[in-house]
Amino acid sequence: MSKVLFITEKVSFISEGIINHLKAQDFEVLTVKPDVTAISNFLKEDNGNDEEGIDPEVAALLKQQQQEGEEGEGGEAPAEDTSEKKDIPRIFILYLQGEDNLMIDVLGYIKDLVEDRGIRFFVIGTQEEIDTVVGKKADYVAQIYTRPVDLTELIKRLQKEGEAVDKLKEFKSILIVDDDATALRSMKNLLSTHYKILVANSGMNAITILAKNKVDLILLDFEMPIVNGPKVLEMIRSDPNTSNIPVMFLTAKGDKRSIMEVLRFKPEKYLLKTMLPKDILDSIDEFFRAKAIAARG
Repeated sequence: MSKVLFITEKVSFISEGIINHLKAQDFEVLTVKPDVTAISNFLKEDNGNDEEGIDPEVAALLKQQQQEGEEGEGGEAPAEDTSEKKDIPRIFILYLQGEDNLMIDVLGYIKDLVEDRGIRFFVIGTQEEIDTVVGKKADYVAQIYTRPVDLTELIKRLQKEGEAVDKLKEFKSILIVDDDATALRSMKNLLSTHYKILVANSGMNAITILAKNKVDLILLDFEMPIVNGPKVLEMIRSDPNTSNIPVMFLTAKGDKRSIMEVLRFKPEKYLLKTMLPKDILDSIDEFFRAKAIAARG
């Protein structure tokens, strides 16, 4: 069952009809007012987080790193299986009812969710409402529907979106390895709505996790202290149990010389940390789609 977050100031006769139609087509519909605080609190509650939006395992990593700084050494960072967490809705629908451009903060917040967490955002309203609130250059909007809505077309599109989410969540697991807790948190937030995520904040932590967990892809920071990305890749490839796991390097440097250095180790591909979150997500999604096609022959 796909979740839909239906954003509206009030549930009217028409919007209630759309909501009921979605429910009849096996969508789980959750409603919230068009307010940044309301949406933010809703997502925190739905995702089971209670630390100001910080993911529990990343909070643990931050605490561990603080202890390492104070004591000179620390234990291994925990890896968290996010597959059992309550998923946030991947589909947002904003239903306009005469709102004006005072909603700019809400739209900015949703735009960030689209870019950072892979949310698919749809808008329903009259042409005047859409022109006033959303405008013509809202490239973060997946589709705009003018009232009266063609419910058959809307349902068909949302079902396709739901199917895409389901396919991407067929137990594909990714290990993210990065010594930067902020980068680790950002990448984890971006991918956790699509995949089962494990995290490691050092190369040796990654090797320990791989000894206990099967993963389908490793995102490996190229530059890490003590044991860098290339050395970790060498250890992964030298172990028969992990040698076939595809590895993508994460690198902050995009100049030709740095990229040539990355490619020298023949990773599956490399991802620049400066890429837009949406482009990173699209690249990983495309990688798994290509593998699925190749497996089918």
